Amino acid sequence: METEVNPVDKNWLQRLKNESWEAELLVSAVAIFAILKSFSGIDWLLTKFIDYLNPNQYLVAYAIIVCGYLAVGVLAAMFSIHFALRAYWIGLVGLNSVFPDYSLEDSAYSPIYTEKILQMLPKLSVSITKIDELCSVTFSAAFSIMLIYLNFTVIATLYLIIYNLAKDVVPEWILLIPLGLFIGYIVYGSILTSIANTKKFRSNEKIQELYFLYSKWGARILYGPFPKSILQISMIFGSNYKRKKGLVKMILFMLFIGTIFGGVQLVRSNYAYLINYDVPVDSSKQHASYYADNNMETDFLLAPEINAGTIKNRVLQLFIPIFKHEKTIFEAKCAIPDFPTFQLPDDTERQRRRDTYLACYAKNQSVTINGRTVEVSFLKSDHPHTGQFGIVTYINLDSLSNGAHTLGVEKIFEGQNRRKWTIPFYISAKN
Repeated sequence: METEVNPVDKNWLQRLKNESWEAELLVSAVAIFAILKSFSGIDWLLTKFIDYLNPNQYLVAYAIIVCGYLAVGVLAAMFSIHFALRAYWIGLVGLNSVFPDYSLEDSAYSPIYTEKILQMLPKLSVSITKIDELCSVTFSAAFSIMLIYLNFTVIATLYLIIYNLAKDVVPEWILLIPLGLFIGYIVYGSILTSIANTKKFRSNEKIQELYFLYSKWGARILYGPFPKSILQISMIFGSNYKRKKGLVKMILFMLFIGTIFGGVQLVRSNYAYLINYDVPVDSSKQHASYYADNNMETDFLLAPEINAGTIKNRVLQLFIPIFKHEKTIFEAKCAIPDFPTFQLPDDTERQRRRDTYLACYAKNQSVTINGRTVEVSFLKSDHPHTGQFGIVTYINLDSLSNGAHTLGVEKIFEGQNRRKWTIPFYISAKN
């Protein structure tokens, strides 16, 4: 006996839309947790940039880090707002199933008061529809921003890695060509976009053709492997702007909130070092990061560190972190001879090599107390909390009186390029 085959339900897409809120809510909750954790990932990337990159590349790193914090902030804000709106939407849908609409006859308030209040409020069904639309739009916008940021971060970071690996083999001007072309293309696109969207040139076929070509190839450059996906989302917004201005404005508002949130996280990081690394440190300020007892939770030291602000045992421990790029600068400045690489050195040769590098690092440091140079003996060390490489020394303070003193530390690079710190400390007692 033949069985009758049910026809394909033509409303499958509508059913999917109606049920998508469950997946949206789950993805949104997971995304909020993951995105907030992403700030620590950007912090890690920031410390690697500071540690490994030559300071003349810090500006590129600065652009990556700022965009990263702002993008993650926008994502976190949009997904959080989406989660809150979708939860509110679920509440409205539940209310609507029990109370289809407002009631004037059954109101607990007077008819006059109820009628006046109801004139202020939208219909329940209208609110449900608008919030549902906003949630769906927010989800797609957040997805689009995530793809753009991910692509930019990967491309820019890969460029820095390739640049630093190839700079000793390939002329620097050749390695800078991609960066120059990229900047030029962005400037050209910004000018063209401004012109093409003015009323005067909206009907100009040549200008619009150029604008189309820029968008087409720009999407391939800026959006990486997802050009059509991101273009599709942006065109849905752009082509429906006049019909859904309210939704677009709400998305822009969420972007603004996200930018503020990302900016707050940015200010809490060490990003300023990328643009202020050569600015003299304020010698009139007692920076908490100078003292080990304040750095128990610190992941990366930017300045020398002593054991405490108040010294009681008459011995001052000084740790000077040496970044990876600083090691390269010091070793080149010292003109350390190459050791044999094709034979296994014996213990004596191996120790001589280690002593040579230590002497090089120590030679380029200057330590003073109250303005007077102090002769110190350094040892190589890894910081117990951050794991950073550096050099450490111990200074006997028996010759100093109780009271306030200042420790000066100076890193000496090429020419007049130096980094200075003034660290105040107080001797409280004498053993």
